[in-house]
Amino acid sequence: ANRFEAVVRHLGPFQLGGGKTGRHEIELPNYVGAVRLMVVASSADAFGTTAKRIPVRQPLMLLPTLPRVLGPGETVDMPVNVFAMTDKVKNVSLNVAESAGLVNVSSNSQSMSFSAAGDQLAYFPLQVGDKAGIARFTVSGNGNGESASQEVEIDVRHPNEVTSRSTTVAISAGSSQTIAYENFGQPGTQSANLELSS
Repeated sequence: ANRFEAVVRHLGPFQLGGGKTGRHEIELPNYVGAVRLMVVASSADAFGTTAKRIPVRQPLMLLPTLPRVLGPGETVDMPVNVFAMTDKVKNVSLNVAESAGLVNVSSNSQSMSFSAAGDQLAYFPLQVGDKAGIARFTVSGNGNGESASQEVEIDVRHPNEVTSRSTTVAISAGSSQTIAYENFGQPGTQSANLELSS
């Protein structure tokens, strides 16, 4: 699972005449935080650099939090931090969905009210199923014409070491044999190999 996708963009090079200014628009993926903008300029006989930290904001922002991994059968409350960055956002409706079918969100919608700009926490109870894989959550929010969404990937994996079993059978020439086989372990994690040699 790719939990924290890096926001990296590289533009240029661009030509700019002396005394002129330029403007560039950059589209970022869904992101909460700040980015660092760096510019490098050069000419035939000089060069220079500058950098600036820029907050990435929109009127309504969501920040869901999950542990590094989940295990089959676990229960966990997923906190979602809701940021109302302007006084315009008063009532917010939240929704959580998991698309891989690995986790059940028993109460997938909530509402909250803001009297002024600020932040609040909402908790969504999660029940992990008995299969392993990558769970994909989508958290969305709407309020007073503003909307925001955030996607989170998380590994659902077993905490135990890999277990294997093997059986060796000798079959004499011209004969046949039926070998009983029974699967073991959690669904979605099982595999079997048959090796033959003379």
